[in-house]
Parts: sequence; structure tokens; C-alpha cells
Amino acid sequence: MGDLGLTAKMHSKQHSSQSSTRQDIVHLSILLAIALCIGIYLISTTVIISRDGVIFIEYAKSFGSTPVETMLGSDHHPGYPVMILAAHKMAGLFAENGPVFGWIYSAQSVALVFRLLAVGVLYFIGKDLVGPRFSFWGVLIIVLLPKSAEYGSDALSDWPHFFFLATGFFLLLRGATHRKLVLFALAGIAAGLGYLVRPECGQLLIYGFLWLGLQFFAKRTWARSESAFAAVLLVLGFLMVAGPYMRLKASPLPKKSISIHDVADFRGSSTAEALVKLGGNIGDTLEWFFVPAWIIGLYGYFRKTSLYKAQQFLVIVFVVLNVALMIWLYTKHSYMDKRHTLPIVLFTIYYIPMGIEALASWLQNIKSKTGKWATRNKDLVFSVLMAIGIAVCIPQLLKPLNQKKLFLRKAAQWLRKNTDKDDLIAVSHPRIVFYAQRRGTNYDEQACRKGAKYAITVPGDISLGGNDAPPWHVVFSLESDDKKSRVVIYKK
Repeated sequence: MGDLGLTAKMHSKQHSSQSSTRQDIVHLSILLAIALCIGIYLISTTVIISRDGVIFIEYAKSFGSTPVETMLGSDHHPGYPVMILAAHKMAGLFAENGPVFGWIYSAQSVALVFRLLAVGVLYFIGKDLVGPRFSFWGVLIIVLLPKSAEYGSDALSDWPHFFFLATGFFLLLRGATHRKLVLFALAGIAAGLGYLVRPECGQLLIYGFLWLGLQFFAKRTWARSESAFAAVLLVLGFLMVAGPYMRLKASPLPKKSISIHDVADFRGSSTAEALVKLGGNIGDTLEWFFVPAWIIGLYGYFRKTSLYKAQQFLVIVFVVLNVALMIWLYTKHSYMDKRHTLPIVLFTIYYIPMGIEALASWLQNIKSKTGKWATRNKDLVFSVLMAIGIAVCIPQLLKPLNQKKLFLRKAAQWLRKNTDKDDLIAVSHPRIVFYAQRRGTNYDEQACRKGAKYAITVPGDISLGGNDAPPWHVVFSLESDDKKSRVVIYKK
């Protein structure tokens, strides 16, 4: 009888595992199919890529011929440009690449592929944190958020960065939960690969050190030797990948350095402004509709916080550190884009469906004057609230990328038709000469007075006037559709 009972338990466990696997396959198939369709649509309707996208593509072109000189001469990390170069070469094996759009589509395709990969990793992170149901709905929100989709279809490094950040986080989460030392080594490798895309991926080392330090000094569920060895593996995995680039650049943070003085500079007024900016960015990213549910879900999850549980500890550390980074970015460099704050949204997105379910439970208990409420099905209320949120996102998703910048694309078309390939053009917006396939130089007075034959201005550029300025005359002028910007092309 004992053997029969053990066999039955094993069979039940195997059946449960198979059912969970089937559920994951269904969830991922739906999420990836929707993300892929949105990505293809946005890529095919892109009006013009972002300014940073041009920089990454030019980096990729230079890297193909002079890799060391390119890395030394640029503050941007090489990971994403190298991916663009590889994708461009791979695409060239199957079809002839155009001089401009071959590079553009390669860059956008890399961003989309890594968005799809990151969606899979984020789903399994959420499954560990809140279970498969809430994880599915949370990641579906990620897929449908307009800003999230936009960054995954433009020529930007955000989603390659998010993929390695999420992968490293997942490995740390599993390693901390199941005491698997090898996973800390793999997390270090993921952090190193992510660092080559964006230096912020180095934050994974901090999460690992804080968790292992907690085990070493406070809550010793691990042996001290295990904690120390895991920390060594984490660092070695990171340095094995990122170390050569750090040595080449002679700095771990060649673009933006952080010192103790930066922490001391966190003044009350500037910190308050940064927090207001952060809240606005998160609200805009969540289309504001999801913000109440996000707050309710976060409160419900963390009101009984236990720092000794790996799931809660790592999420809290992630949020606190990234909020601190956003404050530093704003107080030190006076800007904070929605691209910078998106990771905070991504790693807390799972608490939105939790908050929506809490709202659904509250609405279900509302009683009318008759003592009853028309709808007493909590799942139905949950579905209605989710449908409203999705409906809020759809109009923004249908807009072509950078539609407001169409006038820059038209200026590029004019240049390509009316200028020679050898003409030097002074421009502050590199996208114009990139699309026009013309030689460009940085727009300043010296360039305008000397070698440049054409100059392009938009609001905020310097004037072409002055006693020593050559005789310029307007040959093309175009106003944006919203009447807020104008591009003017001058000829010497």
C-alpha cells in the first residue's frame, strides 16, 4: 500500500508539472505572438528612427573596419552596435542590403528579437514572484504599453539591455532561492554581457552582493563559505566578459562616473524635483490608467515584507537602487527620460493585475440601494478593467514611430534629390544627412563659414548671420505638422 501511495503521489506531481508546462507554453505563445505582430507593424510604419539609433548604426559601421579605434573614440558601449553589425552581415547572406534601410532594419530587428526574448524571461520572473496568472497579465501589459513597444521597434539598445538585466535577475532569484552557486556565475556572465550593452547592467552585482552579505552576516541559512564562494563566482563571471572592455577604456564607467560627492549632492529641492519627474514618467508609461492598480498591488504585496525571502528582498533592492539612480541622473545631469525609468515599470508590472484584482473585489462588494450589485463575478470585473486598460493603449500603439518627425525625413529626401554626394552639410540633426546619404559635419559657426556648402537649422540652432558669415540663402523650408518645429536648408 505504501508503494502504491508513493506511486500515486509521483504520478500526481508529474501530471501537475506537465499541466504547468502546457500552461506556460500557452501563455508564452500568446504573449510572443502579440509582441511580434506589434513589432512588425511598428517597424514597417516607422517614419524615422531615433537620434540615438543613427549613432548606434554609425558605430556599427565603424566597428566593422576599425573596432579598437571605434571603441576608444566613443562613450557608447559596443554591445548593441556589434549586434547590429552581425544582423546586417547575416541579412546580407539572404538578400541585398540597401545602403540605408538595410542598416535600419537590422538595428530594429535586433531590438525586436531581444524584446521577444526578454518577454519570455520576464514571464518566468513573474511566475516565481506572483504565480503564472498574474505574471501572464502583467507581461501582457508590458507588451501592449505604447512606450515599451516603441523602444522595442526603434533602433535603440533598451530591450537588449533589459534582456540581459532580466536574465541576470532571474538567475540571481533562482540561485538565491535554491542555493545554486553555479547560477551566480551565470548571473555574473549575464551582467557582463549586459554591461557591454549598457553599463547599468552592472547593478546585478550589487543585488547579488547584498543578498549574499545578508546570508553571510545576518540570516545564515547558507554557510559562510557558500556565500563567499558565490560572490567570487559572480564577480569572476562578470569580469570574464566585461573586464577586457573596462581595461581598454581604463574605466568601469567611461561615460558617466559616480562618486561619493554625487551622493552628498542630493539636495532636498532637487531630489523632490527628481521624484516628481520620476512619478510623471512612470504615469506616462503606464498611460495613467494602470497607476492606481500599480500602487494598490505594490502595497498589498509588500505590506508584509520579509527581507529574508529572496523574492521580496531582490525586488525591493532593485526598486530602491533604480529610484536612487534616477535621482542621481536628474540631479547630476538634469534629465530623466522615460527610457531610463522603464526598468522600474518592467520589474514591478506584475503588481498591476494584483491591484486590478483587489479593485475588482472591492467593486464586487459594492451594494446598490437594493442591497445587490448587478455584477457579482470578480473575474468578469477583472476582465472588464483589463479590457479598458488595453483599449487605452491601442490608439497609441497604432501610431507610426516618430510620426511628428516626418518633416525631417522630407528634408532628407530634398537633400538626396538636390545635392551631390560630395557636398558637405552642416547639421545638428544627424538623422537628416543619414537618410539623405550625404556627408555631414557638426553644425557650428566654423563649419558654416568654411567647408560646408549647405546648412540645416531647426529651432534652437545658432544663427547664420554675422559680419563674417558667408552669403547664405534659403533653398528649402518645411514646418512640422504640429506647427511647433521647422527645418530650414541654406545654401552658400
